[in-house]
Amino acid sequence: MTVSESRRSILKAAALAGAASGGGLAFAQSKAISATTYPGAWESAHRGILLPAFAKASGGSTNLVASLAVDTVSKIVASKANPPFDVIILDEGPYLAALQHDIFEKLPVDRMPNLKDLPPKFVDPRGLGAFVSGQIIGIAYNTAKIKTPPKSWNDLLKPEYKGRVGLAGMGSTLMSAWMVEMARLNGGSEENMEPAFAFVKKLLPNVSAVAANPGALATLFQQDQIDISVHYNNNVGDLQGKGVPVALTRPDTGWIHIKSTMHIVKNTKNAELAAAYINAALSPDVQTKMAEAPYFVAPTSSKAVFSKGLQAYATDTKALEAMNGVDWAKLNPRRGEYIDRFNREIKV
Repeated sequence: MTVSESRRSILKAAALAGAASGGGLAFAQSKAISATTYPGAWESAHRGILLPAFAKASGGSTNLVASLAVDTVSKIVASKANPPFDVIILDEGPYLAALQHDIFEKLPVDRMPNLKDLPPKFVDPRGLGAFVSGQIIGIAYNTAKIKTPPKSWNDLLKPEYKGRVGLAGMGSTLMSAWMVEMARLNGGSEENMEPAFAFVKKLLPNVSAVAANPGALATLFQQDQIDISVHYNNNVGDLQGKGVPVALTRPDTGWIHIKSTMHIVKNTKNAELAAAYINAALSPDVQTKMAEAPYFVAPTSSKAVFSKGLQAYATDTKALEAMNGVDWAKLNPRRGEYIDRFNREIKV
């Protein structure tokens, strides 16, 4: 083959590749998006279930970045004209707090047919996002070392757990929600967190480590550094799938429920593909698979099925809504202050 023939072959192959993807190089580049997930079980579930489903439905590929919600918002606000992500996942609290920054694009409802299967309470009334899942918070414990399941958050204070309790930083929704619960159970509220801080300071002799995020907290269980902690049901399910002897038990005061949302980022150059990504996340098939072991992510689609394992916590979306929650509108104005205080005062 001559140099000229070789060049013609390369050009022909490039042209065919462009035709197969529906256009030239510019279009091919637009078929890749950047999306966020949460560290730990969420990342595993999204890589194993959501990304393949999205690729099959749209032909798109995803650069998936594990990021806590507060970090995700900070990065977008710092680069609003050229955002680092096209589609993001946030918890309800960080989403509401971020509304002031005008970083969300309206959802193109006509391009997201799976939205119609969500109960109205799981569709953002502003049209800026959709609730894609629910997470359940309870007491996680090592079943090999703790034979009697804990019954109360106060059990974390027991002397036999000295140096064996794990916590996460309050920058995580997990710990913010739990701190609100501790405040409420001890006479406080989202606007009066003093009882929660008093509880945690009392707990400190039992605390082995404060992890950076829920995923890192799960790692502490794997490494046998902790035996008991506050945790999400899906992180516990992920650990069980890895053979870690851990279970999640319901406190006598009830489960805590957290809702997660997905959003198209304003100024993205890939709005249509971002919409297709969220639509895939809302599909009954994806939500049903994520509800199964080991992830047990609670569905929001009315057509998705709550797995047998998930039914240990909730049987349907109504059961989720009946769980304890957080009034984020009240917490958010002071959350930054609480996080700073937690970082200063809660040290082990």
